[in-house]
Amino acid sequence: MLGDFWSELFGSVGTLLNGLTQSRDREFVFVDQGDVSPSALGGGIAAQPTPMAPPMWVQAKAQLESLQKADPNFLESTFLTQVARTYCAALTAEGTLNADALAGTVTPSFLTCFTQRIAQWRDGGFTRVMTDVSLDPPTTFKVTIGGDIQSITVRFTGTARRFTKEDMTNLVTEGSAQPQSFTEFATFVRPAGSTTPKSTADGGPLHCPSCGAPATDGALKCAFCGASLSGTGGTWQLDHTSISAYT
Repeated sequence: MLGDFWSELFGSVGTLLNGLTQSRDREFVFVDQGDVSPSALGGGIAAQPTPMAPPMWVQAKAQLESLQKADPNFLESTFLTQVARTYCAALTAEGTLNADALAGTVTPSFLTCFTQRIAQWRDGGFTRVMTDVSLDPPTTFKVTIGGDIQSITVRFTGTARRFTKEDMTNLVTEGSAQPQSFTEFATFVRPAGSTTPKSTADGGPLHCPSCGAPATDGALKCAFCGASLSGTGGTWQLDHTSISAYT
């Protein structure tokens, strides 16, 4: 009887161990009842990844082609040369606290904001320093030609000593007194329907279409005859700057 007892006990244990081993070797698949995709139902069809949008500068190239169809004399190289000159002038004006130097090359809203910023520095007893500027070649980043205005956002990178210091203590309150790398996005605009005169495309000066007199960069009216210069589109005006291309 004792032998039969131990035989039955060992047999039960063996059966239990075999069952546990088989359970461990099974493959369990858990399916969310709310998931009715082919892959969840065993169809073996993997979800297709969402295609990534091309970089903004790649999209800008296609947008420039649309702009050039409406404005055959527009050349990106000439445009970038012009706006880099305007951007450098804005940096210089920041360092000299002289908003008047930007008249005609920036929009009225930019000039107003810039003038107010200079007043805040001066009234608060601060000096703005902008020196040792070194710019890399600019890159066209975003183009918009619909609506009331045409706009092009350009990415500028480089190094500069750009900071604000308190006049009484000479302490730096913003920025760094050491040369620092920077990236800034500047948006330039002109009225919708503007076109680039051939002289401007060739790097020559802009002239009034009415009297032929030389026109000042960014001027909206001829200084000699008063004719409107909008639509001649020789100069893109700086409208705003930002650390992001999306603002």
